[in-house]
Amino acid sequence: MAKRLVFITNQLPYPPQSGGVIKSWRLLQHLCQTFRVTLVTPLKGEDAKHLAALQAKLPLEAVHAVPVDRPRTGMNFLRSLVCAPTLNVYRNSDKALARAAEEAIANTDLVLVDHLEVFPYVPPRTRVPVVLHQHNAEYVMWERSKAVASNLAEQIVLTLEAARVKRYEAKACKQADLVFAAPNDQDELARIGVPKQRFRTTFHLGDDSGLQAPDLQFDEASDNLLYVGTLSWPANADGLRWFLAEVWPLLKADHPALTLDIIGRGASPELEHAVAKASGAVLHGFVDDLEPFYRKSKVFIAPLRFGSGTKVKVITALYRGLPCATTSIGTEGLDLVPGVEVMLAEDAPATAAGISRLVTDKDHWTAMRDSSRKKAKKDLAWNSMLEDHVGALSQLLDPSPA
Repeated sequence: MAKRLVFITNQLPYPPQSGGVIKSWRLLQHLCQTFRVTLVTPLKGEDAKHLAALQAKLPLEAVHAVPVDRPRTGMNFLRSLVCAPTLNVYRNSDKALARAAEEAIANTDLVLVDHLEVFPYVPPRTRVPVVLHQHNAEYVMWERSKAVASNLAEQIVLTLEAARVKRYEAKACKQADLVFAAPNDQDELARIGVPKQRFRTTFHLGDDSGLQAPDLQFDEASDNLLYVGTLSWPANADGLRWFLAEVWPLLKADHPALTLDIIGRGASPELEHAVAKASGAVLHGFVDDLEPFYRKSKVFIAPLRFGSGTKVKVITALYRGLPCATTSIGTEGLDLVPGVEVMLAEDAPATAAGISRLVTDKDHWTAMRDSSRKKAKKDLAWNSMLEDHVGALSQLLDPSPA
């Protein structure tokens, strides 16, 4: 009989339309082919609406899901100082869900923790192997966010939280029996004392269904830019606000008819206001079918000023062959050739110039479309990586040589 596995994640991994949710979904799908899986997850935002659809698609043995939606506020930060190792741990904690997780873990063979902030759902005396799936080196994101903090108070809070995350991240990685992490994240985690022999390499890939779609055509697209991502994620929200304030006016001066579609859940009132002020920009929220937006657009934007780990939104654009404009933060761990497979720029004038060329230069656009899809097909495939992950988990359960 198949072994039991408890999969603990920080939000419902469905629908798989953004960043880490795509990775969690593909990993969960694959694990269900080998293990009897119990899912443990807090529910965020509109997750409860999608719970039945997820259960209909996967042969899960059990699901424990509880609404837990604490916002990222100053008051919750202060509360977290008293009762949690980090702010995000506090924001994802729930006593009822913790009891359900403990009962499930008591009757399982293996635990996979998908995201650092839900690691506390694993009881301290757990006797079965525990695997931590690191979507990012979290402490790096907090440290980098200090560089774009708007005031002294924010810098102080971010400095304090970065130190807390660093301590907890090192502790959790050392407690886990195995840590899945991308190569660049392994380097960052090794710097804070995580033994290198604990790592198993993973990559955070995107929705590769785009590889089967026909090539996009320059002449069929409008002068339109596209952004897709989780808008509640601080790095995404910060990057978009910067883009709208600094880059968008430069682009509109040269291309008055240019438009921008922004797709994703969780936009704050501040971001909604920034979009409303930007002529030609439209905030769509969650969208079921992205294909019409890919077909109408000439450039995918991923403006990131901080963050860590591999950016799934960039990979998804590569799969679809929509030329992507991003920063060095957006291409970490991907080994992309600037100007060939991706448009790379760090400041507003260079970003605007690169996007402007893609909007107007058909030959350059077509060459980047073809190069990005070729790169994605060659180096960013799911199947072999997921098989390797299952092999690593099976080795934990039966470490004897074959």
